[in-house]
Amino acid sequence: MKIQENRKTKKTIVFKINEFPHVSETFIIAQIIMAIQLNYEVKILVSKVLDFKKNLQEELILKHKLNELIIVEDVKNPKNKIIRFLKIFYLFALNISSVKDILNFYKFQKEKSVSWIFYWDFYQQFNNVNTIFHIQYGNNKFPIDVLKAKCNFKAKVITTFHGHDAFFPLNGYIPNNGYYNLLFESANIITANTKYLGDKIEELGCSVNKLKLVPVGVDTDYFNPSNKEQYKNPILKLINVGRLDPVKGQKYLIEIVNQIIKNDVKVHLDIVGEGEERSNLEQLIQQYNLSDSIKLVGKKTQSEIKEMYLNSDLYIFVAVPLPDGRRETQGLATLEAQACGLPVIAYNSGGVKYTIKENETGFLFDEFEIDKVVNKLLFLNQNRTIIQEMSHNCHKFVADNFSQNVIKEKWSIIYSNL
Repeated sequence: MKIQENRKTKKTIVFKINEFPHVSETFIIAQIIMAIQLNYEVKILVSKVLDFKKNLQEELILKHKLNELIIVEDVKNPKNKIIRFLKIFYLFALNISSVKDILNFYKFQKEKSVSWIFYWDFYQQFNNVNTIFHIQYGNNKFPIDVLKAKCNFKAKVITTFHGHDAFFPLNGYIPNNGYYNLLFESANIITANTKYLGDKIEELGCSVNKLKLVPVGVDTDYFNPSNKEQYKNPILKLINVGRLDPVKGQKYLIEIVNQIIKNDVKVHLDIVGEGEERSNLEQLIQQYNLSDSIKLVGKKTQSEIKEMYLNSDLYIFVAVPLPDGRRETQGLATLEAQACGLPVIAYNSGGVKYTIKENETGFLFDEFEIDKVVNKLLFLNQNRTIIQEMSHNCHKFVADNFSQNVIKEKWSIIYSNL
């Protein structure tokens, strides 16, 4: 099927994001670029603009001029009380025919203040049938959910959940007291990256008829094994990429490497990323005296990560559940690594299994099965030809199922059908 471009009346896609550009949200940048390539007019609505110079995707942002597409959510609420009152009166008078919608909007505010009319007025610039709001993360829903459900808001609405936004209490304190009811009622489409996350969203009350599964894609032209080293290094080289977070399970990687070394096998693990777990991981590495075998290398650019994939033997990802039940929903780095020819060793946690073709591009183990992972790695170290044979399967698997072209076609159909 050919990708359907937006060639008729040019429609606008407004990506609603809390902060932009956020270093951990490269998949959102890819989504925005994809919409541009589909010939939509794109706007990026944010509450806060971060420093582009500190973002690892600065080159990509500037190349596609994403910095020129930003609209800051500035509702222009006057600080002077008299001016504020006059402007409120003016906006009510100007929108007398929409007073019912304004009052409905006011009714659903947590803080009862007529100043909310400034929010209502700000969003009227997007109130037309040729606009598609694409909300990134369910908890960025406000005020679109209220406007769409209660205020005759004509724009179409897509909301993409990414993981933590489907588990309550949100951010550790927001309860699920009908939190998503208006969103599920009013949104045209809700998307999730795997069936695992889709099932969680459905449990929260989303109609299965509105729910679509669209994985996060990989640029398989960029991530490819063309310059991959063959398996001549006597050291088994492992790599893991991701935020240093308990859900990613990096502390279990340290346990696994420690066990491998006890079996007199030379192994090296690079852990790429930053996060709240760094100090705990550093302490564990010191405790096991593994500073020569495990490196916390911090944040890396896309090109640096690619080079590290190409110089590694296996990708290892032992994600685990958090106390609130949250698990990894997909695992983009797992796909990038496979695209570069790296077989994957992973725990079967959350949506990870949907990114691996078991026994062909990787091996899955139950959560916390450290001994079985260690035994598999010892076996593969002794049988390097198996790694090489699996490596040949990896890029094709990702290209056939998760390439940007495959995902772009899915989004083209979703956008054009609205």
